[in-house]
Amino acid sequence: FSPLTYNDQTLALKQAKKVVSIQRKIKKHHLVLCVTDKGYNFYIGTEKEFDKKAQNLFQDTNAFIELKENPFNKIQDNVIHLLNKIRAKNFIFQWQCNKMMPNRIKCQLAHLYFNPKTHKDGIPVRPIENTIHAPTTNISNYLDEIIRPTFDKECQNTTIIDGSSLIQALHQYMRKGLFKSTTLFCTFDIRNLYTMLPQEEALNILIEFLNIHGYTKVKGIPLET
Repeated sequence: FSPLTYNDQTLALKQAKKVVSIQRKIKKHHLVLCVTDKGYNFYIGTEKEFDKKAQNLFQDTNAFIELKENPFNKIQDNVIHLLNKIRAKNFIFQWQCNKMMPNRIKCQLAHLYFNPKTHKDGIPVRPIENTIHAPTTNISNYLDEIIRPTFDKECQNTTIIDGSSLIQALHQYMRKGLFKSTTLFCTFDIRNLYTMLPQEEALNILIEFLNIHGYTKVKGIPLET
């Protein structure tokens, strides 16, 4: 709230004029201006070109469909009905039900947007699913809260989370006498991993993982639930 200096006022006005000028040019020439997938720079291109990149991703993954109507109310009602149903059958406690219940005021329809990968040939786009206020987000957050510690505990010897844990793993490998001049290192990347994961199979693998480690419930919630 303190008054700006004359130089700061002049600078602010210049920047405001630049922003307005950029907005006019974007609108006039039908351009898209957005942040890139990696780095602190911007992508600019035509709307037609950007839409083509999105369509290419749709065809490549076959993981998305364009909705003809807004499914938000139906999704929210289904989530609330499901939570009330499993609560009525005493599969979860009331406080767990409350924690996972969507907030009708704050909830929004999840939506898709794209970040251009300017570091790759042809500048493809990465799909970003914004689900931060989706009706299912509270369920996701709670399940992550109760299952992640189990995973961290059971898989700590085989999980590398950062450079430091990689160095520690290599030291253990060396102490066992397994690190030799013929040792091969392999890295791999899965294209469109998160859009290609089969959901039912992922759930089955999760249940199998918990069963193998002797869990029939997690925080009182049966695995079937």
